[in-house]
Amino acid sequence: MEENKINNAEENLNEEYDKASEIYEESENDEKEERIFETKRYSVPFDMFEEAYTVFQKKYIYPRNAIMSILLLIVAIGNIVNIAIGNSGTLGYVLVLACLALAAVNWFNPKKIKKNLLESIKGIENDFYTFDVYPDKMVVGTVLEPVDEDREPEEYEEVFGEVSKTEEIQKSEIYINSSLLVTERSRFFIIYIKKSMFYVIPKSIFTDEEISKFALYFVDRIGSKFVCEADK
Repeated sequence: MEENKINNAEENLNEEYDKASEIYEESENDEKEERIFETKRYSVPFDMFEEAYTVFQKKYIYPRNAIMSILLLIVAIGNIVNIAIGNSGTLGYVLVLACLALAAVNWFNPKKIKKNLLESIKGIENDFYTFDVYPDKMVVGTVLEPVDEDREPEEYEEVFGEVSKTEEIQKSEIYINSSLLVTERSRFFIIYIKKSMFYVIPKSIFTDEEISKFALYFVDRIGSKFVCEADK
């Protein structure tokens, strides 16, 4: 009796497993059918990232900083005029100094951020990524390389356990919506999610036909938020 129950339980488990496998395979097949390109694998050379980040700052960071600096300078000049005609006291001097200091910081910070970011990028410029394009989203995967089985374990592994010995991919999804801004340059695409994330996709991973198709993909979905500067 007990043996029959065990056999029935095993059969039920096998059936559930088969169903789950079928669902997984169907979802994988659907995903492959939806995919606009075959999965691309790439890395971003340091000089390309530096160029892309410079373009990114000029297009999206400096214009905003310029507006802020102009407003701060207008306030500073207004207080200087008030001081000159005797309508302001110590507070006027404080406001002038504060506005000038904030305007200076407004321009200094992006340069400092760029310098620090480029320093950190040097250590990961040989990392690999995957890139998939679907009708409603893009997916960037960070490839985590398997570790050498023969090497001595690191200290943190002794505390947190061993790292994976097989290749893994950590995926980030980029949905096509109003917060997405894209710029095409001669060597790469810049994909920017407002106030969130910045990606560089080398054009060398695409064929000429795929590049044209990718550009049209953005024109159809985000319109004027896609800027083509392929000649630069």
